[in-house]
Amino acid sequence: MEPKKRRFGDRKDGWRLRHTQSLFAVMPHLMKTRTDSQVFFDEEIDIEYLEKYVRAMRKEHDMPTFSLYHLIIAAVVRMFVLRPRLNRFIMNGKAYARNRLTASMTAKHSLSKDAEESCIKPQFEKTDTVFDVYRRVSEAMDKEVKNIDDANTTDVAAKILNKLPAWMVRAFVNFIIFMDHRGWMTEFINELSPFHTSFYITDVGSIGIQPVYHHIYNFGTTSVFVAMGKKTVVPVALPDGTVSTKKVIRVKLVLDERICDGHYYAESFRMLRRLLKHPEQLEVPPTEFPEDEWI
Repeated sequence: MEPKKRRFGDRKDGWRLRHTQSLFAVMPHLMKTRTDSQVFFDEEIDIEYLEKYVRAMRKEHDMPTFSLYHLIIAAVVRMFVLRPRLNRFIMNGKAYARNRLTASMTAKHSLSKDAEESCIKPQFEKTDTVFDVYRRVSEAMDKEVKNIDDANTTDVAAKILNKLPAWMVRAFVNFIIFMDHRGWMTEFINELSPFHTSFYITDVGSIGIQPVYHHIYNFGTTSVFVAMGKKTVVPVALPDGTVSTKKVIRVKLVLDERICDGHYYAESFRMLRRLLKHPEQLEVPPTEFPEDEWI
């Protein structure tokens, strides 16, 4: 993201919103946690054309592991770029605009049901295309997951904490929360934490189930959680009265309603539908880069 001069009240990971509407200034005090303010969104995505698009991308652009997962991540990243209010978070009763665009995701080291999981958090730029998103996610996967012998920093920290007595882990976590609420948390911890991110995304369809409404964490700053389900075939009523079928996936989102209003969310998800209906738009950088006007 573009560098911006830090002012009093800003955090290392976000700019304080100073021009909020009256209702939004009060909402963080009425709904003090993200679990208080969760709203749920469910979308069905026709993937028949998207599957053809994915196969073409693999063949024509030397992207052998490109999948619907990468495509949906690219669409969500573009939505965040064009709808910047989505990249906000609430901390300690105050609203902030995040100064970076990241996605947290969990990946298994192998296909074994007992394989360990790792969290990765690639960072994106406003100009990123679907090719850039694929590259960044693939590089993060390769670096942090596929080389099992070299555990990533998040895994190492988790293993160290797991060896400590419960009271010490509790004290450490409480200290981190105290620092985070006051904007004093170090850049290292922020980079380490998968819970300090623009959005968290998971593909539970890869383990053969439909998407769940996954809670957004009170710890950290995540305001959006995206869950993708398995591919399925559903009936479709045609205009002539006959019934056909189409292949779809369901996507469920859990959102913090304190960061923007319902109309803004609705317009954002309509944009997401358009991007997935015409994924070719993601092959070129956006032509505009709107800023959060409340900073």
